[in-house]
Order: sequence, then C-alpha cells, then structure tokens
Amino acid sequence: MKRSDVQASGNSEVNVGGSVRNRIQRQLLLMGIDAVLLVLCSMVSMWIVFTSYDATVVLFTVIASMILLLSLSLTRFYLIRVSEGSLDLVNRAFAGFLLPSLVSILIPLFLESIHSYWIPYFIVFWGSSFLTMLGVRFAYRGFRTYYTKQTHNNNPRTVIYGAGELGNALVRQYQRGKLPYHISAFIDDNASLKGTYLLGIKVWGTIDDMAETLIQVRAKVLIIAITHIDQERMLKAVDAAKELGVDIKVIPSLFEMQQGAKEMDLRNLDYGDLLGRPLISIEKEPIMRMVVQKRVLVTGAGGSIGSEICKQLLSYGPSQLILLDIDETELHDLSLRLHNYQKEWSDLIVPVVCDIKNRKKVDRIMEQYRPQLVFHAAAYKHVPLQELYPEEAITTNILGSYAVLKSAKERGVEKVVVISTDKAVNPTNVMGATKRVVELMAGMLNSKETEMVCVRFGNVLGSRGSMLPLFMEQIKAGVPITVTHKDIIRYFMAIPEAVGLVFKAASMAKGGEVMVLDMGQPVRIYDFAQKLVKYYGDGRSQVIVTGLRPGEKLYEELLANKDTTIATEDSLVFKARVSNHELSELTFLNHYLSTFQNGSPQEMLRMLHELVPEFNSPKM
Repeated sequence: MKRSDVQASGNSEVNVGGSVRNRIQRQLLLMGIDAVLLVLCSMVSMWIVFTSYDATVVLFTVIASMILLLSLSLTRFYLIRVSEGSLDLVNRAFAGFLLPSLVSILIPLFLESIHSYWIPYFIVFWGSSFLTMLGVRFAYRGFRTYYTKQTHNNNPRTVIYGAGELGNALVRQYQRGKLPYHISAFIDDNASLKGTYLLGIKVWGTIDDMAETLIQVRAKVLIIAITHIDQERMLKAVDAAKELGVDIKVIPSLFEMQQGAKEMDLRNLDYGDLLGRPLISIEKEPIMRMVVQKRVLVTGAGGSIGSEICKQLLSYGPSQLILLDIDETELHDLSLRLHNYQKEWSDLIVPVVCDIKNRKKVDRIMEQYRPQLVFHAAAYKHVPLQELYPEEAITTNILGSYAVLKSAKERGVEKVVVISTDKAVNPTNVMGATKRVVELMAGMLNSKETEMVCVRFGNVLGSRGSMLPLFMEQIKAGVPITVTHKDIIRYFMAIPEAVGLVFKAASMAKGGEVMVLDMGQPVRIYDFAQKLVKYYGDGRSQVIVTGLRPGEKLYEELLANKDTTIATEDSLVFKARVSNHELSELTFLNHYLSTFQNGSPQEMLRMLHELVPEFNSPKM
C-alpha cells in the first residue's frame, strides 16, 4: 500500500472515530438534560398529587425514569438532532414513553385498585415529562430558526426548487448556519404540497408559480435541487429566474453524485443543464468485471471522449492503462491530470505517442503491452473538414481502425470496443460513411477469442469543435451565433454520462453487436441558440442562419430505417440488428484496401460509396 493510501486510511479512521465520539457525547448530554427534566417533573407531580414529597415515590420515580431513558434510547430518540424537531421526533418519543407509562399505571391498577394514589401521580408525571421534553426541543428549534434567520438576513434570499430529500437537506444546512443563503420558500412539482410547511419553510406552489414566488419573497437566488428534470421544466425555471435577474445555482446531477460529487456542492448553472437532466444510473458491477485487473488500451486517449474514458476507467481498477494518441501535447496533459499532476507517467498509466495508421508501430505496442481490453476512440470526426479532405478521413478512420482491430485480433485481445456515431446510420457525409465501414470491419474481424463490439451515440456537450462551446465563444466575443438551419435537430449528452453508458453497453454486448444509446430528447438547435443568447448574452449577439454545411443532415438517426432495435435489460441501451450486407476480410483486402492505400481522393470516394451503398452524398 502507498504511503498516501496509508495516510488517507489513517485520516479516515480518525474522522470516523471522532464522529462516533461526538455522537455519543451528544447523546449522553441529551440524556443528562432529560434526567434533570424528569426530576423537575416528578417534584411538580408529587406537589400536585400529594402536596408533599415522599421518599418511596422518589425511589420508584427514579427507577421508572431510568427505564424511560433506556426505552427512548431503544427507539433511537436520541439520534435525532434537537435542532431538527419533527413528526419523527414525536413518534419516537411516544413509542419510548408508551411501555414505561403503561406498565407503571397497570401495576398499581392490578395490585391495588383504580383508586390507587399511584395512578394519578404517574399520569401527571408521564404527561408532564412528555410535554416538557418535547417542549424544550421545539423551543430550542424555534430559537435556532429565529437566530438563523436573524444572522442570515444579510445573505441572499433564496427559493429552493425541489422539496424532496435534497431540498430538505439544504434547509437543514441553512438552519445549522452552514449555508450562505437565506432560505425563504420552496417550489415543488407536487401540487398537493402547496401551502404546506416543510422544516418551517412554506411550499409556495409548483413551477407555474415560480415567477410570482420569486417576486413575493424578493429572492436573489434560485437553487434547483432536483437530480432528474426534463428540459421543459428546467427552461421554465431558468426563464422565470433570468427575467427577474435572479442568480441560479444547481445541485449535482445523479450521475455526478455517483462519480463522487457531494449533494451540497452547489455550482453555477451550466449551459448543459439547459438540456434537462436525464435519470442516468450506472450499475458498476458489470463494468468492474470487464475492467478490473485488466490491461486496457485506449486509442484517441487525448480527445474529449478518449480522455473521459481513461478517467473513468481508473475508477474500475485496471492493472495497467495505456494511453495512445498522435497528439503529444494532449497526451502529456492527460497523463499529468490522471496522475494528479504529481508525475508524467508510471507503470499504471503509460502514455504512448503513436499514429494508428502506422501498422508496425501499432503491432509493436500491442505486442509490448498485451492489452486485454481495447477502447478504440481514435478518429477524425469534424464533418465539414472531412468533406474537404476525404482521403484523410478514409486513411485514418478506415485504414487506421483496420490496423488497430487486426492487430488486436492477432494478439488475442479479449474485447475491442469501437466508439461509433449516429452519423454512421444512412450517412450523408464522409465521416459517417467511414465510421460505418469501421462497424463493418468490427463485424468482419469478430471472433470467439476477440469480441468486437460497437457503440453508437450522438453529440456530446463540450467536445472539441462541437457547436455548443462554439456558441458560447461567439456570445463571449459579441459576434452572431451561426446556425446552419432553423429546423436542424441534434441529440446531446454530457461527456461523462455518455462514457458511462458506453461502459454499460460494452459490458452487456457480445461480439459482433452494435449497441445504441438513448441520447434523450432531440434538441432544436436554433431555439436552443436563442435561449443561450437570452441567458448569457449582453445584447451584442444574435442568431443568424448560414445554410447547411457540406455533408450535414437536418437530423441525426440513431438507427437506420431497415434496422430493428432489440431492447436490453437497461432502458437506455439498445441492440441494433443491422440489416446491411456483411463484409468479408478477403473482399476487403483484395478489392478495397489497395485503393484506400494508394488511390486518388476521387477513387477513394468511389470505393467508399461502393462499400457503403446507403452513403448518398456528396455526389460523385
């Protein structure tokens, strides 16, 4: 074990031990206070019932009080913080009082009679004790709430959208003085909560009441405390806040929490949040079985998708991670990040500068590191540029991929996961057609010894060269936002979520299969660009339509019309039964390879159209 691991383990044990000690000390303090209250209640009860004090009564009261404190401990009454008085507190107190009070009343009833002087005494004693113990707690809570409101008056008045567990957790933090906001109201989609109070905070209504609520409470901040929200409700909330100049904070999404983010880690609204927050939950066990203690190689490791693949792979415990990329700068930066900026490479994380078109180098790397799992993400992906230089797309995406897949098969790699795209379905551009060829080659080279699977998905937020970061840069520069068509539609997903689903699909897939990810609801780019200008613009930018670029579709398909989709056990992952022709390796080598290696760009394009008959643009 590394020294840092030992230190982290030691610190964790110290923190846990300190937390346990503090909890025990707090419970003993509360029990001591309750013991004092019981003594006071017994004195008052004796004065009311007997008008004097009796040593025998005191003795039995002490015994009964000890039994009560034990009973309250068993009902976990003392685990509830005093500042969080609630119905649960009352219920546990009632459960703790029930048995001692019944026993102390029933015993004299059976041993003496209904006229026993013990019965009225214990009725008064238990009743006053119950009310006093709860009254002290609620009084303390009321004082804390009042004190918190007074001390937080300088903090911005805040509305929480989402009155569920996370919203309540935020209020508790606020009541403890640990949240730099003055919580003034709840908004929740559950209409039945309207007008009710949760932890002393009123639920003012649903999303339709958002604007009015923000005005009424003079809110300066809106916290969106929902991990799963569709785009329509998200935009309604953001619209209401932006119209009134209210700042917006969001809690991490469910996926971000699974990746280690804390639920209280409030952050600023990101443009990706405007797409809504799909409910994505990744079951880690199947992925762990696929990765743990395996040697894993990632091509295109320096890219947007490749680097996120590498980052998430490390959490599944590979024995070695080989980062392969042609871009030395991106590769070096990635390796530094994965090492937490402490070193440039190690036995666990190995950066390799390599062009996948260099078959001899690829073979040498495969032979040297003997990966058991390969994620093939290296590719040219920029659609318009590849229309200008189709020969580059063909040599890199097709010949480079063939080098990687063939070398992996020859060296007995257990599984190869090809990162594909929705543009491979009925392609209208060179990039999409070349990625469809890669899918065909994966099926061609698949074997029992080396499973080759493909995973298709749509656009990802924040990838290099993608349109949404470009829009943000245009807004920042105050220049027009360029949209190619008013009706253009795309599917989007954040990179971490997309990679999580790639892992899930890869762990489910069998050799030769093409898996398809549910990328959520389609996004109308023109409308979304207008929202970005409205939310982030300063009046200088406007949306203009420039016309479709070469090879660009109005909309992307995740499955071709002739394909059938087979549902899997996961609602976000599907299996595509591709109906297109199969490709034999002999045909590929004898008929296509020579042209792809030595032909002119026009000859390469002609062969590409022949290999992918559904490829219908550009016209030859």
